[in-house]
Amino acid sequence: MFRNITVGQAMFGAAVTSLIMGGFVVVSRFGVSNLTSAADLTFFRYLSGLILLPVFLKRPIRNLGGIGWWRGIVIMILAGWCFNLVMMSGFKYAPAAHGAIFTPGTLPMFTALYSYFLFKERLSIGRITGLMVLMGGLVTLGWGGLIESSPDAWKGDLLFLAASACWAAFTVSIRYWNIDPVYGVSVVAVLSLVCFTPIYIFYFGSPFLDLPIGGIVLQLIYQGVFVGVIAVVLFTICIPVIGPARTALFMALVPVFGTLLGALILDEVPGTIEFGGIVLVIFGMLAAMGMRLQRSKS
Repeated sequence: MFRNITVGQAMFGAAVTSLIMGGFVVVSRFGVSNLTSAADLTFFRYLSGLILLPVFLKRPIRNLGGIGWWRGIVIMILAGWCFNLVMMSGFKYAPAAHGAIFTPGTLPMFTALYSYFLFKERLSIGRITGLMVLMGGLVTLGWGGLIESSPDAWKGDLLFLAASACWAAFTVSIRYWNIDPVYGVSVVAVLSLVCFTPIYIFYFGSPFLDLPIGGIVLQLIYQGVFVGVIAVVLFTICIPVIGPARTALFMALVPVFGTLLGALILDEVPGTIEFGGIVLVIFGMLAAMGMRLQRSKS
């Protein structure tokens, strides 16, 4: 499924994913700070398992559609409820700027490292330079949040880094194990829903029905549909086409979109330094991609 998309379509899909995830940073920070807990947001996200259940049931459950149960459990841990709960918990300690830098911002670095060891994808001087420029742009973009952080912000930063390392491992696993992207997403979503629902109800003791209806609707639609289904599916179908390392590079645009959406939605207009960071991120991403995309060979 979706294996015949072009490089251009894959690039567009990855860009749309980064746009959705840019809004995800804003919505998640608002939710954890003002409305819901990290557990609530994780439960909202993996209600997407209900939407993806038909895809999951199209293949035999006995061997998990040929993936195998141990591989299915691994990708669920890397990209499922464990990953999301770790990342959402980071927002309790650190500001949104940290989340944008330390999770999607470091994803290209972790993915490039994994790809080097698994696929022997060597980094040229140009790509290394691009990654350095990209990282400099991310630090510049989030400078305000970095210098005005709370004493406990380092705890959130470590959680964000752990989440980034997990998602990068999921990204390369899709290609390394040659998993159908859409089916792989359905496995993560359905297994997360089945595993996390009893934990959420009995351990966290905060069923979402106790929350304000407006917040429920917003989080269900954004976390469950836009992030849990659309963004993750778009992201994973790009991996076999442009490769895990280059797909991950698009996630560096998340803080860029997050900043722009924050200006539009929250009236938080970025200053000159932040705009400079945006420019550096874009040029760094293009340099790290080698300005040239070829269909990856599995």
